[in-house]
Amino acid sequence: MRASTLRDLFILLAIGAGLFAGGYFLVKRIGQSDFDLSFKVSYKQEEQLGNLFKDLIWDQFPTEKDNAADSALQQIKDRLIKALDTTAYRYQFTIIKNEQINAFTIPGGNIYVFSGLMKAAESPEEVAAVLAHEMGHAEKRHVVTKLMKELSITAIVTILSGGDPSTLAQILKSIIGNTFDREQESKADQFALELLEKAKISPKNLGRFFERLNEKNLDYDENLEILMTHPHNDKRIDQVRKYKTKNDFKPEPFQIDWKKVQESL
Repeated sequence: MRASTLRDLFILLAIGAGLFAGGYFLVKRIGQSDFDLSFKVSYKQEEQLGNLFKDLIWDQFPTEKDNAADSALQQIKDRLIKALDTTAYRYQFTIIKNEQINAFTIPGGNIYVFSGLMKAAESPEEVAAVLAHEMGHAEKRHVVTKLMKELSITAIVTILSGGDPSTLAQILKSIIGNTFDREQESKADQFALELLEKAKISPKNLGRFFERLNEKNLDYDENLEILMTHPHNDKRIDQVRKYKTKNDFKPEPFQIDWKKVQESL
């Protein structure tokens, strides 16, 4: 083989190796990026996923409807949505009859709060703070990102094409029970603090609610599921304490009879 041919071969091999290495690190980097993962699932696909999970939830969990608690929840939702600059979601908030102190988000802007959390909250403002945090997970597309990390775009498309109900049930269980990573929780917290201020709800309610739950958790209560799915350490509570509202900020309390709400649950 001539020297020039060998040289050309080595050049091609070097280029190929470089492209392979570059592609490997690009894929690895994309795998670590919430944005790059979530954009592979369109908002329309996310809404379709949400509809599938909603059907499962209706089948598996009793819900609260047409009572004082449901009415209060819709008032809270309306205030928070009005404060959003813009959103791709048509939010739906639903109360699940369950004594767990928890809330979770499924794809498509569907947020569920357990009746146990509304009983534990001392005011509608505290519930609003928790729900603003859940909206942060939705707006930052953390739920979709988590699904992409655990599954794949191919698996998601397969589910949308008529997935096995048992598989959907397992995925739903994962969504409800799994934790978000620290960065995602921090971003959802920051989103919540800013949204609460825009909605004229004191951001301090977020820290106040979790501080009280942390105190209760010293004597473990199996109903405090939210502390396992949304771990709040001192650093995160400190983040809430350090958040500064504008000098002219003045909260506007909800006109809701909270005692009546809790009695309806």
